[in-house]
Amino acid sequence: MKPFALFLLLISLLACQNKDKDSVVGKWTLSGENQSDTGFTLDKEGIASVFPAGDIDYQTWEMQGDNLLLHGRKQQNGSTSPYDHTLKVISIKDNTLIVETEDGQTLTYTKTLDSAQENEEECYAYMTAKDTVYLHISRKNRNITGDLTYKLYEKDSNHGSLDGRVKGDTLLAEYSFSAEGRSSVREVIFLKKGDTYVEGFGPVNDKEGKTVFQDHKNITFINGITLSKTNCTK
Repeated sequence: MKPFALFLLLISLLACQNKDKDSVVGKWTLSGENQSDTGFTLDKEGIASVFPAGDIDYQTWEMQGDNLLLHGRKQQNGSTSPYDHTLKVISIKDNTLIVETEDGQTLTYTKTLDSAQENEEECYAYMTAKDTVYLHISRKNRNITGDLTYKLYEKDSNHGSLDGRVKGDTLLAEYSFSAEGRSSVREVIFLKKGDTYVEGFGPVNDKEGKTVFQDHKNITFINGITLSKTNCTK
C-alpha cells in the first residue's frame, strides 16, 4: 500500500473512532417497564454518572473498540472499592443503544435529553434537635449552582449561594454568604456517597479575599457532616 493511501486509511479509522465515541455521549435510560429512572450519563470529557444513586457510582468512561468501559466505586459492607464495568456495544441507531453485559444479558437504552442541556435539581439535609444544614443544588452537566444554609447550635446561622463544579464523586464550590452583617466567600467541598453528601474539612488560607483550601489533597471527610437526600421544598 502506498504511503499516502495508508495515511488516508489511518485518518478514516480515527474519524470512525471519534464518531463512535461521540455517538454514546448523552443520557441513556434503560428501556422497559418501570425502568424510566434507571441508566447512566456520559459526557464528552469522559465523565460518567449513574442514576439513581446507589452502591455503585460511575465516575469516568472510555471506549475500547466495541466495548464501553465504565469506571467508578462500589460501596459494600461500609467500605468503598474500585469498580469497573464493561458493556459490549451491539448497535447505536436512532437514539437507541443496545449492549451486552458481562454475563451475556442484552439491554436496550434510549437517549433522552442531552446532559449538557438538562438541569437536575437535588436537595440534601442534615438535621438534629439543634442543628440543620440544607444543601440545594441545580446541576447542568458538571456545573453546579444552588444555595446552602447552616443553622448550628451556638454558632451564627448563615445562608448563601453556591457556584462550582462536580468531578467524579466530588463537589467543589464557592460559597458566598452573609453572617453578622458581613459578606464572605469560602470554598466548600462535599463527597458523594450513595444518596448522601459528606462535607470535607482541611487547612485554609485567605486568597484575594476568599477563604480557600491550602491543598485539596489534605482534605478529610472523616467525621464530616453527612447530608442525606431529601425532597426539595419551594
